[in-house]
Amino acid sequence: MEDRERFTLLRITGKYGGSVAIELDESGVSGVPDTSGELMVHNDFVAGLTHTYVEPYDLAPWEHVLDEVEAGRDAVWREHARVAAIGIQLVDREDDQDHITVTVADQQATRVAISLEVNRGWIEEQRQLLHGIRETWKHVHPTVLR
Repeated sequence: MEDRERFTLLRITGKYGGSVAIELDESGVSGVPDTSGELMVHNDFVAGLTHTYVEPYDLAPWEHVLDEVEAGRDAVWREHARVAAIGIQLVDREDDQDHITVTVADQQATRVAISLEVNRGWIEEQRQLLHGIRETWKHVHPTVLR
């Protein structure tokens, strides 16, 4: 069985360990991500993986979460969806780094909160990943441009 290419929608990695990521599988069209993939959470205490999906209409709300956190406000992505919600709380902002708490909560009352110290450019990194998914989907899913 051949491994399929993975497309990263989000990857928040702490300076001292820990990460939260969503990677989408390759679809039946080479070079185009599928809407299904995996949500991965890892730190020194817990490592978890769950199957998830991301629809084209999920991209604008993810961008809104990034806008909110960049402005210093807490935000939650896909809070009322049938998949795990991802919340980001900006705990502290210093000159070159942010201290954030990323919370992942699914519909079965499982909730994990990971505290991460991240380099200040982490939001721009997430925007670049989002842009990459939008670019590869724009021919297949025209709604991603909204």
